[in-house]
Amino acid sequence: MTTPREAIAYHEAGHAVISMKLGYKCLYVTIIPDGDRLGHVCCESPLIGDHDEKIKHALQVLVAASLAEGKHLGSPTWGDAEDRARATDLALLATDRDTERAEALINEMIGEARKLVEQHWSEIEALANQLLAKGRVNFLDDPQQPI
Repeated sequence: MTTPREAIAYHEAGHAVISMKLGYKCLYVTIIPDGDRLGHVCCESPLIGDHDEKIKHALQVLVAASLAEGKHLGSPTWGDAEDRARATDLALLATDRDTERAEALINEMIGEARKLVEQHWSEIEALANQLLAKGRVNFLDDPQQPI
């Protein structure tokens, strides 16, 4: 049976690995609770910068966490309500508040993120296991991370 701590580790590992695979630098990822957060990642934001795919990348990073958590749990989940709200807001922004197009965009990015999670599952598992052992992984401390 999966513990809540394991679910959080896979969730945060999903954010971090997919963010890095999309080309964004990460400083650290943690599952040590801090205030209202049960865990978090500190990565470059896909929304900052001058590239064409920034909203799509941000959506993929947001949904990848829930997909990784769900894969580990053995059932689909949208996990974090805050991630879901942020994804919905981004999709609405990208589609000029067209709810049908926003839903279609989210579904498309879920499909893309699912492919990335499957492709990089071993790295997500490895990072989740490191988080469970250490609580926090600093990527600047060890630039040779297997991610």
